[in-house]
Amino acid sequence: MNITRLSGLAAATLLSAALLVGCGSSSDATTAADTTAATSTATSTGEKVGGIATCDAASITKAAQGTETTPVALAQPDSFKCADGWAYAFVNVGEGESQYTATQVFQAEGQFWIPKDRAKVCTAPGNEVPASIYQDACETN
Repeated sequence: MNITRLSGLAAATLLSAALLVGCGSSSDATTAADTTAATSTATSTGEKVGGIATCDAASITKAAQGTETTPVALAQPDSFKCADGWAYAFVNVGEGESQYTATQVFQAEGQFWIPKDRAKVCTAPGNEVPASIYQDACETN
């Protein structure tokens, strides 16, 4: 009886080890997601960019609002653009006489647009920020 129990335990252990080896790496999933982001093109409002981050006014506005302590709104309803997992937006920051317009740059990470430091990501067209949006994203205020 003990031999049967040991055989069953050994078989269960081997099966568990085989299952763990089979799902030990997610590199294929990561590669597929990276390929999707890298091969996407400039999109219009409402299409998905860079995986599952949505290129629409609501998503870009939400990302921009997270960068400031004062009110932030898109300068115009269509004052943003996305390409290859990157986006820029012209936003009005503040209220009243202290309001100013700024350019913000974002990179898609999963379902979120993450603010990026323009001084670091705007070194040359296509280096990080795609050439198709580089001028507006990096050579404006």
